[in-house]
Amino acid sequence: MILVLSLAAFAFAEDPTFVGAAAPAPVAAKPETKVQASAGGNFTVGNSEAVAFTSGVNVSHKWAKNQLGVVGAAAIGFGAADANGDGFLSSSERCLGAGTAACAATAEQYSADGRYDRFLTEKSSVYVLVGGLHDKFAGFQLRSHGQIGYAVHAVEQKATHLKLEVGADFANEAYVPGVTPASARLLAAQVGVGFDHAFNESVSVTNALTLYEPVFTQPEGAPFAPHLTDVRVGNIAALNAKMTDKLSIQVSDTLAWRNEPVAPPDGVTGTRSPFDNALSVALVASLL
Repeated sequence: MILVLSLAAFAFAEDPTFVGAAAPAPVAAKPETKVQASAGGNFTVGNSEAVAFTSGVNVSHKWAKNQLGVVGAAAIGFGAADANGDGFLSSSERCLGAGTAACAATAEQYSADGRYDRFLTEKSSVYVLVGGLHDKFAGFQLRSHGQIGYAVHAVEQKATHLKLEVGADFANEAYVPGVTPASARLLAAQVGVGFDHAFNESVSVTNALTLYEPVFTQPEGAPFAPHLTDVRVGNIAALNAKMTDKLSIQVSDTLAWRNEPVAPPDGVTGTRSPFDNALSVALVASLL
C-alpha cells in the first residue's frame, strides 16, 4: 500500500542564497508586514518505506525606506534501506510500523537567512544579510556567511518585477566529521537575478538565479589564496496558484550546482554529486 500525503521529490542544495529575490515594490507608503509559511511531504509504506518533509517560512517588514526579511527552511527525509541488496525489505530491515531496524536518513537540511535593505531611491537599495546552513549530505556541518551588496529593481510594474543585485560575501564552512580539511573560509562575489510575473490574480511564476564565485579561499591550516575554479550556480523556479486569499499551492524546483563539491570523508572512495535538485509541491499559507 502506498499512501501519498502530498507529491514531492526531494534533493537538497547548499548555496548560494538570494533572499528577497521576488520582493514587491521597494518603498512602502506605510508600514507593511507579510508572513508566509509552507509545508509539503511524502509518506510511503508497503513494499517501500520512506518519509520526506519540507517546510519554510518567509517574513518581511517594510517601513519608510527600510525593509527587513527573514527566510527559513527545513528538509528532512528517512526510510528503510535494502542493506543486503536483495531487492526485498525483510522484517529486520523495515523501520516503520512493526519494523525492527533504525530508519536510514536520506536528507537533513536546515537554513535561515536574515536581510536588511536600506533604499537609496525608489528602485535601488544597499543591503546586509547574514545566514547559516546545515546540510549533512552535501557535506556541511555548518555554513555561516555574511554579505553586503547593492540591489536595483530594474522593472517594477503591476504584474512584472525584475530585480538585479551584486554582493560581496564572506563565509565560513565547517564540514561534516571525517572531511579533510575540516573547514574553510571564503571571500566571494555573488550576482543575482530575481523575476516574478502574475498572469492574473490567481496564477504567477517566480524565478531567482544566482552565480556565486569564491575569489579567495583559506582551507584550514593554509593561508588565504586566489581560487577562481569553485563556481556555484543556484536557481529557484516556482509556479503559484491561489486557492483562496490566504492559501496557495506551489510547484517549485530548486537547483544548486557546484563544480567543486565538498570532499567525501577520509577513506571513502568516489565523490559527492556536483548538483542537488528539489522538485516539490507544497501548500503556502499567507498568515499576514
